[in-house]
Amino acid sequence: MQQLPLKQPRQQMAKRQVRKTTEIPGPVRSCIGCRTKRPQSELVRITRSPSGITVDGSSSGRGAWVCRDQRNGGVAGECLDTAITTRAFARAWRSDVSGDDITNIKEQSSRP
Repeated sequence: MQQLPLKQPRQQMAKRQVRKTTEIPGPVRSCIGCRTKRPQSELVRITRSPSGITVDGSSSGRGAWVCRDQRNGGVAGECLDTAITTRAFARAWRSDVSGDDITNIKEQSSRP
């Protein structure tokens, strides 16, 4: 009878390396314009519902997050322009966006 080799003891697996990230308090969202992740308090939610488009963060419907302008509290112009040119609102809302919708977004976002 042939003798089988003895099993070697298992080597311990190395612990997984966990990537350290900076802790951001509260919910984190991505701006659809610049694609940076920020706390929800630093972004403005633009929603689209059957009743229309609103820039306040309290209404329900399909939403898109855009960076808040730190100076006047409205929407950051660069992020809004980038989101419009890259058609990010159409992707976020999953529907077509007309020229009237873009005009409405710009008018409402200029107000703090």
